[in-house]
Order: sequence, then structure tokens, then C-alpha cells
Amino acid sequence: MSDPTTIRDALEAAVPASDPTPAPEPIAAESAPASAPEPVSAPSPESASPSRVRDESGRFKPTEAKAESVAQPQQHAEDATPAIQPGPKAEPRPAPQERAPASWRPDVREHWAALPPDVRAEVARRESETQRALAESVEARRFTEQLTNVIRPYEMFIKAENSNPLQAIDNLMSTAARLRTGTAPELATMVAGIVKQFGVGRFGNNFIEQLDQALAGEVPRGDAASTQVQQILQQQLAPVQQFMSQFQQQQAAQAQRAQQEAASEVERFIEQAEFGGDVREDMADLMEVAQRRGRELTLQDAYRQACLTNPRVRSVLETRARSQGAQQVNDAAARAKRAAVSVSGSAAPAGPAPTPTDVRSAIEAALVQTAR
Repeated sequence: MSDPTTIRDALEAAVPASDPTPAPEPIAAESAPASAPEPVSAPSPESASPSRVRDESGRFKPTEAKAESVAQPQQHAEDATPAIQPGPKAEPRPAPQERAPASWRPDVREHWAALPPDVRAEVARRESETQRALAESVEARRFTEQLTNVIRPYEMFIKAENSNPLQAIDNLMSTAARLRTGTAPELATMVAGIVKQFGVGRFGNNFIEQLDQALAGEVPRGDAASTQVQQILQQQLAPVQQFMSQFQQQQAAQAQRAQQEAASEVERFIEQAEFGGDVREDMADLMEVAQRRGRELTLQDAYRQACLTNPRVRSVLETRARSQGAQQVNDAAARAKRAAVSVSGSAAPAGPAPTPTDVRSAIEAALVQTAR
């Protein structure tokens, strides 16, 4: 082949006849500029196939098999993705308490520092739940206490009837309900039974006459002169009675304030004391005895005596005292040992040694030198 003589021949010789790079697809009519002419491609074997159809822009429409092959991987990818479900939230673990619960015995509280942090955290959680339960049941406990205080004065009557407080309350409420909703014959029968049981049975047949007079509206008349004297005395004594009532109210208010202040001071002292919750009853007994004897006893003295009289607290204090005593002995021995080590065991030189004159003096001089 002869050398190219023109630029066209040189370009055709440089470019290969068959380019393995596939030709790019034509650009859609929407994205192409309005002035750009639509490219015309040569018919290919695929275009000749009757299954390939062109759209309005001249591009081949994808076949159904190709569309399904593209959609299936996406569907499989979506199906393969597992649904992430939120797990249960972990409850915050309470921080371990620095001090043992006050409800523990003193000898058991001594082992609090040796417990693992997880155990102390669990104890703190249980103590928190217990306090929450007590706080939630405070209304029920207060109602029970009030009901007990109301029933206490009448316990003798309830026991005399071989009953219990709940049964007695039920009987009274049922009687009140029958008095409000019963018919006339039922009320007459009930009242007759009450009169016979609690009236005639206690006061005899005269109670029937008194009941008749009360039902008729007759009030026993007293002496007019004595009634007038009583009215005059009541009018004269009214200022004195009013003054005494005000004085009693002031005294009661002052006593209540003093009692509240004393109770607050005692509570603060018990909260700050290490064994306050363990010996508070012992302290109360000691202070009550001192008050009966007319002897003044401070809270600190009562606390000290109560700690010594309580067996468990005294055992803890004695154990601590023995431990401190042993530690002091060990410290003293260590100090003595350090002092003995710091002092040299050799004697100070007393000048030049004398020249030995015999065998004995020579041996003694050699031993002295060796000891140094």
C-alpha cells in the first residue's frame, strides 16, 4: 500500500474499519434542542425484529421480558430487606447508693461497702420500689387508721355481741337502710324491738310512759325561779368562760408549736446520726424516764446511751473499736521499726585502737573491726 497523500486518506488509515465500542443510544426528543435535527440510524438486525417497536421519539420500547427482568431484582431486593422492629427499651438502672438502707440492721450494714456495684444497684432499685409502694398506699393506710380510731371506743360492745368491726358496720348500715326505705309495718316492728331491747329492758315499764310523753311533745317543766337564776349566772360567767376558752386555745397552740419544733429537731438529729433509725425507740424511752425523774437529757446523751444499750449497735461499735486498736498497735510497731532502722547499730569511734600486745587483745581487736 502506498503512503497517504491527503488528510482524508491519513484519517481513514488511522481509524479502524470496525469499532468494537457500541454506538450510544439516540437522545430523546424532550432533552434535545428544538433546532437539532433528529439523528437517523441505520437499520439493525434488532430493529428488523417484529417484537421491537419504536415510540414517538424514535427509541425502541423495552420488551416485556426485559421489563420483568429489571423489576424482579428490585422486588427481590425489597423482599430480602428484613423489617427492623424496635426492641424493648431498657429501664435505666439506678446508681448504687453510697450508704446502706436505713432499714437494715447495723451489723448487716457493715458489709455494704463489700457488695459488688450490681448488687448495690439492685438493692437501690428494690428500695425505690418499696418506697413508691408505701407512698401509693398512704391514703389506704390513713383510712384504715382513721377507721380503727373510730371503732376503738366501741370495741367492747362489738366483742360483747361476739362480732367483728366489719360485721358491726354492716349491721348498722343495714339498719339505717331499713329505717330509710322500709314500710310502715316494718318500721313499727323494728322500733318496737328497739324499745323492748334497749328501753324497757334497761329502765322497766316506766320507759313506755316516758316514750309516750316524748312522742306527745310534752316537755317536763322546771321551777321558774331556778331557771331565771341559771340564766343570770350564765350571763355573768359568759366573759370569764370566753377568756378561759381563748387562754386554753392559746396554750394548746403554743404546746402544738413546741411539739412540732421538738419533733422536727429529733427527726433531723436521727437522719444525721448513723444509728438513729435503729435506736430511736430506745432514745424515746430514755428521755421519757429522764423527764419523769426531772432530769434533763440531751439528744446526744440519749443517743450515746441508746447505742450502748442496744446489743446490735454495741456489737458493731465494739468491733470497730477493736479494729481501730489493732490498727493503732500496728502503726506504733511500724513507727518503732522505722525508728530502729534509722539508728545505726555501731558505736561511735573512740579514737585509734590500741596496739595489741598479746594474742587475746589481737583477737578482740579483729572482732571489733569485723563488727564495724
